[in-house]
Amino acid sequence: MIVRRGTGLKRAVEVFVLRNWALILTVIVTEQAIVLISRYTRVLETDVFSATAIGLIATVVGIFIVFRFNEAYQRWWEARILWGALVNESRTFAREVVTLFTPQRVPKLESDHQANELQTELVYRHLAFCNALRLSLRGQDAWAELAPFLAAEELAELREFANKPTRLIRSQGDRLAELIGSEMSQQLLLMRFDSTLSRLYDVQGGCERIKNTAFPDSVRLVSRGLVWLSAIAVPIAFLTNDRHVRLIELLAVIVICLSFMVVEQLGASLLNPFENKINDTPMTALCRTIEIDLRQQLGEKDVPPPIEPIDGVLM
Repeated sequence: MIVRRGTGLKRAVEVFVLRNWALILTVIVTEQAIVLISRYTRVLETDVFSATAIGLIATVVGIFIVFRFNEAYQRWWEARILWGALVNESRTFAREVVTLFTPQRVPKLESDHQANELQTELVYRHLAFCNALRLSLRGQDAWAELAPFLAAEELAELREFANKPTRLIRSQGDRLAELIGSEMSQQLLLMRFDSTLSRLYDVQGGCERIKNTAFPDSVRLVSRGLVWLSAIAVPIAFLTNDRHVRLIELLAVIVICLSFMVVEQLGASLLNPFENKINDTPMTALCRTIEIDLRQQLGEKDVPPPIEPIDGVLM
């Protein structure tokens, strides 16, 4: 995710040119080709290519691109909301573990030391869940990153499951059910934990829905086709009687055409917010935020630092 403080004006211009130099070159070449065609042929000397008609085309293209961008932005924003919910639910789960999972409320815990060990086990397994969800959504196979949070036996067993985040939540439920007794007061405690685990499943399911629901290809193809149509049509509107395009008009053509193209490309990049790209949800940073918060709730002092943006990008 691009952060505001990390990108100054100079850096923004450099990044824009570096990322869009091919589009800029394409627009210039297209404009010059249209000038040559209009100068040596009569193909463009029709009312179809009048400024009014081209303005109407540009308006239609703009409306369609805005619609597609809004749909893409909704997916991107929902992904960010879901991960914000994961941060909050993680804090809730850790608070419940630390304050409720004590010898006074769970008779099977014979001492504070045993309670602390089991609190650490549950919280660390939750940290494994958050990072497993991140790896799963990004399609990464770096499951060794979960080693600091899980016992070696559990990590080896986890590799056999297709959906590793789901298995970790199930393991949390099994462990809690094993430790909490059958008395009514303890069953109420178990139900409280179960409710939190269910909300975590909701977050996971929402992320997987965004990840696995593809945007219709027909919309993408039509959107891109209309953008390129505008890139061809707009320069025609700026042709003068001597079939030339002045410098200021050339700049106007580049700005207008690039506006369509860049917005269309930005919409395409926002459609899939879990691909580990610069505009995506910063899941690595959010996992680190969760880790810091939860380990401090356990009373740990030696916690890792927050993830800092690199060149204005937070991953």
